[in-house]
Amino acid sequence: MRLKLLFVGILVVINTSCESQKSIKSLKSEFLTDSIYSESLAEYRKHNVYLPKGFSKEEKYPIIYATDGNSNLTNKKELLDSLINNQIIKPVIFVASFSNNKIADSTSTKLGEKRVYLTYRNFEYVDRKPKRKEDSLLVNRFQDHMSYFTTELIPAIESKYNQPNEKENRLFYGVSNGAGFGLSLLNNKPDLIGTYLCFSIFGGDIQSNHWYAETKYPDLYLRYGSEEPFFLKEDANFLQSQYAESHALIEVKEFNGGHSDVYWNTEFIETITRLLQ
Repeated sequence: MRLKLLFVGILVVINTSCESQKSIKSLKSEFLTDSIYSESLAEYRKHNVYLPKGFSKEEKYPIIYATDGNSNLTNKKELLDSLINNQIIKPVIFVASFSNNKIADSTSTKLGEKRVYLTYRNFEYVDRKPKRKEDSLLVNRFQDHMSYFTTELIPAIESKYNQPNEKENRLFYGVSNGAGFGLSLLNNKPDLIGTYLCFSIFGGDIQSNHWYAETKYPDLYLRYGSEEPFFLKEDANFLQSQYAESHALIEVKEFNGGHSDVYWNTEFIETITRLLQ
């Protein structure tokens, strides 16, 4: 009888210890690197996932989907921890998709006298429409990456973390070419993501895409720098006119500075602080 009571007591201690450990673990945020196999791209693709402290699959969270996961542009763990812990924003899930930085050997361009070799990233984020036979692997790269992002990555995340399949629950964040991909995504699939944060947009076919007055486009928070190329301001003015016709929400701001994460990070903080109160 004593042995039986001792055994039960040990089980109670073990269970209590496990529950305690679970409780302690749940009080910490997580920053994970994961991957899925993309049928669209015929390769494994990595992504980072930030889960706020106390994350529970039983609860609903806003999800920010970002580009450039394999760079410091989306290393937001400490920032999100601070904003959430100080109750400046509500708990949020942050997902940053990796790009493919492998050199696309058959392509190159010149910057002055310097030859610059483009990576697969340049064809995933920007619809460059290569036509040469030697670029056959790149011809559909943009469309294939768009398919991966929209029909594979987003459903995989929301299934794994038991989040609702809702446009209003999703935000997009991108800068430079990553923001260009965001504008293409916004234009081609306006019913997928509810809010876009696109800073210093390079690419995106902004003025060559078809924009429809009867389409209610997602909310767009657009930022560009006073020291950046003039066409960013022209694109911003064009988008403002298109958004006015569709009666959709656009907020445009010119910050003082150039093409740098120093300014993008400041604008990111200011914007999500208002959006995720």
